[in-house]
Amino acid sequence: MGDEVAPRDLRVSHAEREHVSRLLAAHLEAGRLSPDEYETRSAAAVAVTRADLNQLLLDLPGAEAVRSREILEWTSNHGDLERSGEWLVPSRIVVRSHFGDVKLDLRDARFMTPVVTLDVDMWVGDVDLRLPPGGTVDVDEVRVHVGHVTNTITPAVHRGDPHVVVRGRLYVGDVKTR
Repeated sequence: MGDEVAPRDLRVSHAEREHVSRLLAAHLEAGRLSPDEYETRSAAAVAVTRADLNQLLLDLPGAEAVRSREILEWTSNHGDLERSGEWLVPSRIVVRSHFGDVKLDLRDARFMTPVVTLDVDMWVGDVDLRLPPGGTVDVDEVRVHVGHVTNTITPAVHRGDPHVVVRGRLYVGDVKTR
């Protein structure tokens, strides 16, 4: 009702700040930042909002998606959706599919945020989600009608990086995470 906060104005977590700090260190190691630039940006990584945090990365490779979108929306009727290899994962992925499977391989992907939400609304199709080592998943908010949820990722005491939250509904289909 007009009271919604834009995603860029949301407050960030410690995990998101740490994620950006790791990205900055990688850019320093690759020679994209001087030691002085790295120190200045690292000090600013105590940012409060996503916009403030994203500002630290906008002129570095991989920031194109920060500028272009915060949500990836996929829609398919009678076809499969698949993403793998090196790609930049936004904070939210929305999948709407009728009569098709979704294969989402995050093992070689780069993440804009340490937590990714996968919203599914599917009729007759399976979701196959592959995470990189150290990743964790939460499947408590996904509802499957005529199908199964199979999570083969070992539960962790602490949230991994990345952490994927799968939520939504599937009618006649399975969710498999590995």
